[in-house]
Amino acid sequence: MRFFLCLLLASVANAQQPPAGVPYAWYQPAGLKAERGAVSAWHSSAGEHPERSLTRITGRPQHLLVSTADGDRSIVRFNGRDALWQAVGNWGTLTGPRTVLVLARLPGDSSGVLLDGSTKAGSLPFTWQRTGFAQPVRAAAEAGQGDWQARAFVFPAGTSPLGGLIVGANVAQQEGLRCDVAELLIYPRALTEAECQQSVDWLAARWKQVKVLPDDRQPQPLQRPRDPRLFRTTLQTQGANGVHTYRIPGLATSARGTLIAVYDLRHKGGGDLPADIDVGLQRSTDQGATWSPVQRIMDFDASVPGSQGNGVGDPAVLADQRTGSLFVVALWSQGPRAWNGSGPGLTPEETGQLMLVRSDDDGVTWSKPVSLTPQVKDPAWRLCFNGPGNGIQLKDGTLVFPAQYKVTVGDAAARSPAGKPHSCFIASRDGGRTWRISPAAIPDGIPTSEAAIAELSDGGLLLSMRNESRSGERAWAKWQRAASGDGKPTADILQGRWSESWLRLPDPTCMASLIRHPQGLLVFSNPADSQQRRMLTVRTSRDDGQSWSRGQVLDPDGAQYSSLTVLSDGQLGILYESTEARGLVFVRFPLDWVLEGERAVK
Repeated sequence: MRFFLCLLLASVANAQQPPAGVPYAWYQPAGLKAERGAVSAWHSSAGEHPERSLTRITGRPQHLLVSTADGDRSIVRFNGRDALWQAVGNWGTLTGPRTVLVLARLPGDSSGVLLDGSTKAGSLPFTWQRTGFAQPVRAAAEAGQGDWQARAFVFPAGTSPLGGLIVGANVAQQEGLRCDVAELLIYPRALTEAECQQSVDWLAARWKQVKVLPDDRQPQPLQRPRDPRLFRTTLQTQGANGVHTYRIPGLATSARGTLIAVYDLRHKGGGDLPADIDVGLQRSTDQGATWSPVQRIMDFDASVPGSQGNGVGDPAVLADQRTGSLFVVALWSQGPRAWNGSGPGLTPEETGQLMLVRSDDDGVTWSKPVSLTPQVKDPAWRLCFNGPGNGIQLKDGTLVFPAQYKVTVGDAAARSPAGKPHSCFIASRDGGRTWRISPAAIPDGIPTSEAAIAELSDGGLLLSMRNESRSGERAWAKWQRAASGDGKPTADILQGRWSESWLRLPDPTCMASLIRHPQGLLVFSNPADSQQRRMLTVRTSRDDGQSWSRGQVLDPDGAQYSSLTVLSDGQLGILYESTEARGLVFVRFPLDWVLEGERAVK
């Protein structure tokens, strides 16, 4: 009897294995990771290859429960703005014959891309067109019941490679498809016709009588706060005013109480510099309720031959509360002189330029841009420019922008156009006429780039840095002013030294915002997730950043860069990149709302 029981158990176990053998990557319910209805990863079940898991998220793919003949199971729902993906460097590239098996419910009333490679060189989009797939994608075998169909796609030798993987959209994370995906397998070989039919029959048998469970049996997602104290409005959306993408927000409050919003106008695509990008600005004189039309305050001629768009972007804005002047800095890339193409030197032909414009009439008109590069860049460095978002004014009137520079270190870096980035700051003690740069916050440790900065109660500075080691935590360091002859802190902020750095708070390698409120608290915002740009959270600290409150979630969906400011009435304002809005969203809220989430995170 025991022998027959063992045979039965072995037969059941074998039935759960794909009939065509172990695939290159296999995404099934057992590998799905989700919390409160939001998918955070889809791990591959194919052997010991965690690097092929889909751990990168665009938007908010939804975790749904369905009933089947064999019990309840999990699936992923994409709404046309979502995607799960992995970079080619981790997932790999399939250059030879391959087979894709998928069980999904596809729409009969809309089109989009079901899956694709995650790099342009390895792009092979599975474009669904209401009733079928566009060529060259063609199903070699199908099986299923009703809307839920298992399909096998075979690609012979000579087909375009598949580099990396993205599900729910194309390589550009656009052309998304509204669909439900239950299971996906990818083989690094062309299955035979018999294997294809056997495989889709096996998939269809695993997913019999599929029905989405009612709402009251679904995981309940975290919702955006509906507190009446919060005011929310969308400033710009993708495609508005003929601009392809709006990104990289900066926000400040002028001496007159006017809100100044700056950001990238990415005219022809969503990519970074080099490209046709200008710096746009909008003003609000009523605490963000209404905004002026877009004004271009930095714009270089994109038609210059060889300029690759002659773009300028990644802006930061600073308000001088004493004089009323406003300053905006940004990176100008003449040709390929951006993050990866800049090199040693000081001229626009050699390296990206840190540009500054100034307004003395509350942001109505602006000066022509001037380069700060000769003032702050060491000619040996590859690149030097600001951190996006906002600068600050210290109690003594000094103007400060967070900054970053890149250097070539060692033989390995010398072979790379990238170099190693270091966070730092630049400061002006003469109202913005001249600027000097600090040492690197972490000269010999982890690479850091985009930073946010705030003044501490003792006159020092706290720097919050994007951690390019991708450890999933934010990097921090304190700038300690040197003491003068009487033992008091020196008047020159550039005289001082950095503390030892530390890591604190989850961060998905992203820009963040840090400000000091007049009540003495520090306020910090970022997507509070160690892997994905989502869960935009606002926190406070009462001890100069040694500990932080649990905070309040301002947006649980896809959210990236953000910039905070204190309004003239003491409320807080934030401008951030929203995946749901496909653009820039402004929210106004009282400090008390944030303080309600003050249980400390040490």
